[in-house]
Amino acid sequence: MLTISIAYTLTAALFTYVGVRLIIPIAIKVNFVDNPNYRKVHKKPLPMLAGVVFFVVILIGITFLYWFNYLTLKFTIALSLGVILLSTIGFIDDYYKTKTKDFSALIRLVIQIIAAYLVVQFGYYVSVINLPIIGYIEFPPGIGKVISIIWIIFIINTINFMDGLDGLAGGICGIFSMTFLCTSLIMNQPISAVLSALILGVAIGYLPHNFFPAKIIMGDTGSTLFGFMIATISIIGALKTITLITVSVPLLILAVPIFDTIFVLLKRFMQGKSIFRPDKLHIHHRLLNYGLSQVQAVITIYFFCICTSTTAIIILLTTI
Repeated sequence: MLTISIAYTLTAALFTYVGVRLIIPIAIKVNFVDNPNYRKVHKKPLPMLAGVVFFVVILIGITFLYWFNYLTLKFTIALSLGVILLSTIGFIDDYYKTKTKDFSALIRLVIQIIAAYLVVQFGYYVSVINLPIIGYIEFPPGIGKVISIIWIIFIINTINFMDGLDGLAGGICGIFSMTFLCTSLIMNQPISAVLSALILGVAIGYLPHNFFPAKIIMGDTGSTLFGFMIATISIIGALKTITLITVSVPLLILAVPIFDTIFVLLKRFMQGKSIFRPDKLHIHHRLLNYGLSQVQAVITIYFFCICTSTTAIIILLTTI
């Protein structure tokens, strides 16, 4: 399991790095770029096709995992369809951005629901947890699937919200996938381990092109895929097990973007604004307002994510 995880990480990193490098001039030539506005930190148009490379690498990676007998045919099809649907709607959303237009949030949400449904219907979902004093709580399949769908949609949008500074979303997704790889190896969960290795490789291959000053960004295509895969991995791994400690692991690992998203949504609600309306309330915007540079703000958030992820691993190690 460790050997194939390392091989998957290195292979995905290599293909992502080369693919993103090759697609940068193509994006510029066809003018598929993200234009600056009052919310964006970048001051000039940036190529926005890195997510297309993510899509190709992830889809090929999933296919090979089926050939290696890590994934069932049913789950391979469901996961691949989810990736295709989210990539398609993300690409359309990115295309609208190149025209300085907004794509329908409702349509994006519907596609996210369908993708999440495919995972929980034909793969994995939370069915039972074990809480102190209360003991085992077993969810009816319908309730367990709804909880899992909500979790996947929430994490997709959480990662998307964090994609606001050069190197931020790619870096924290690398941290998260590395942590899930470690926890999966500790708990002997091969499926979540190899999927984590795949996403870790994509993040590693992308980050050299995206860290400040960014040469390209992932767009909604990339951030949606990262969020979808990380949420799915957490359900296959930690959330699928039944103890309180392992259920707490993904919550700790993803604590920074989770709390940031909850804070922003509550703030928008209290201000009477639409929760889907973009603003500058996120943690990275606040750090910039405190006087930090882009690099300093990104490193600070990396540090927080590493702290919560390390805490999750330590808790897991001390309880197994």
